[in-house]
Amino acid sequence: MQKLLILLIALISTQFITACTTTELNQQMLVTADNLPGVHKIDVRQGNMVTQEMINQLRPGMDQRQVKFILGTPLLIDPFHKNRWDYFYDLKEGGKQSTKERVTVIFEGNELVNIKGSFRPSNEFKPMTINTEVVDVPKHEEQDKGLVEEALRAVGIEYDEKY
Repeated sequence: MQKLLILLIALISTQFITACTTTELNQQMLVTADNLPGVHKIDVRQGNMVTQEMINQLRPGMDQRQVKFILGTPLLIDPFHKNRWDYFYDLKEGGKQSTKERVTVIFEGNELVNIKGSFRPSNEFKPMTINTEVVDVPKHEEQDKGLVEEALRAVGIEYDEKY
């Protein structure tokens, strides 16, 4: 009985000792796995992508609708501060941190008064340009009926595909 008790205590104590070192071991395993050839890590994009060009279009006095048109829907609207919109963007390329950006837009009433974060607005005004390229779409040409369509038509089932 004593041998069983000693064995049980030794087993439990080794579990406690190894439990503390597993985080270091896990970290070493992750680093090793990252360096293996042929292991693919995907790019992870999270949040609202905000560029310097977008920030340059913002002007003091713009209303919330205009700001939302330029920057998109904010990622976070603080319920305690309705006049503050937060935009976050996080890009991890291949599992490694690449880009982390934050922009905070502050309104007074319905008008833009301040911009804080990773970007600074420029003094020169460049209006937003919209790509208005015209594309000609060719006319749809009727194709010959296939064997299945001919068989269905012979049975009395009409299949009329519309685009």
